[in-house]
Amino acid sequence: MSPSSAPTRRPPREERVAQAFVFLADTLVDDFDLPDFLHDFTAYCTDLLDADGAGVMLADKDGRMRLLASSDETARLLELFEIDGDQGPCLTAFRTGETIEHCHLATADTRWSLFAERAYRDGYRSAHAIPMRLRGQVIGVLNLFSRNPDPLTGPHQKLGRALADVVTIALVQHRIINDHRTLAEQLQTAFATRLDIEQAKGLLAERHRIDAAEAFQRMRRHARRTNRKLSELAADITAGRATLPDPEP
Repeated sequence: MSPSSAPTRRPPREERVAQAFVFLADTLVDDFDLPDFLHDFTAYCTDLLDADGAGVMLADKDGRMRLLASSDETARLLELFEIDGDQGPCLTAFRTGETIEHCHLATADTRWSLFAERAYRDGYRSAHAIPMRLRGQVIGVLNLFSRNPDPLTGPHQKLGRALADVVTIALVQHRIINDHRTLAEQLQTAFATRLDIEQAKGLLAERHRIDAAEAFQRMRRHARRTNRKLSELAADITAGRATLPDPEP
């Protein structure tokens, strides 16, 4: 069960942890949708790791980092800023394969001063980057942003590492099962899909006069109600073949 489809009653933390691992480990469903899957992953991370923002960057076939999912618009823009500026804890975690923490973002760090200034201006006080690796190969990074300046607690560090590991394994598993396509090919498709989603989100926000976050949530709900992949609906919206119904009054 994904966070967005959870019942109104908030289950105990232990139950939510179990739900996360069951959901994240299953990529064998016929309608598996990578961008939607990774968005749910970021939602689990913000819930279970007490983070205020989360995102997933994955490497393309040329080793360049691409943003595939984020928990909200603030985190998304910060991660794009990090990629464009080619500096930040997330990129360092990818290059070194080591978990990177930058607590107390108000404190200068010569490695990524521009990133720290932007993150602090966005309201974050610490950043935590966990590499997504399998057998020594780093395929991406899980990024966590917090309004708390302190480092992750020991239990949260272990859980964050476990969540990143299970998603990495799930992505590789899906590659093997899904017609033996290479991970690079999957990611290349996902990058193009992400562009469709961002364009559709912008069109819907302008058309319905709502913010980007609400446009994305409406698109996800409509895709699920109509039993369609989010990526397919986004492509139809950008091509003018589909739109969303107005919300009920």
